[in-house]
Amino acid sequence: CLTVEQAFRAIQHRVLLTIAASFGLGAALDRSGLSAMLGALLAELEPLLGPLPFLGAVFLFTSALSCLVSNAACVVLVYGVLKDLHDGGGLAALRPAQVMLAMMMGASASFATPIGYQTNLMVLQPGGYSFADFARLGVPLTLSTALCAAASIYSLPPSWLP
Repeated sequence: CLTVEQAFRAIQHRVLLTIAASFGLGAALDRSGLSAMLGALLAELEPLLGPLPFLGAVFLFTSALSCLVSNAACVVLVYGVLKDLHDGGGLAALRPAQVMLAMMMGASASFATPIGYQTNLMVLQPGGYSFADFARLGVPLTLSTALCAAASIYSLPPSWLP
């Protein structure tokens, strides 16, 4: 068991600072218009790729962003972009719930960098890992997870989707 003092000494302030800073970066991406520009690019991809690869692209886009900012900030940004796509009729072949599922799963798949998720950052220094270690394992893991997620989401029966 830890005492309260030991618990407070064990807090890694660098981790807390990274988490807090990611929300500021998320707000900057939104205010700069970058998220709107990325949404327009995504809308152009759906007819070119088709529904299944588009779900994979949403997953990978969200996962890549989640590797740079916290998954909560990532969802705030990407949700607004994807919601506007469906409200504007930008996507015809998919239901909104399918695209949102791909976004949610992608936001939780920040395997490729140590800064994307708090626990990744917590084990970075104590485990002696480097950014390259996370990328070496995280990129193939993210790609295989994207493939499985996109296929699963696309295959969901309509009765399971709102």
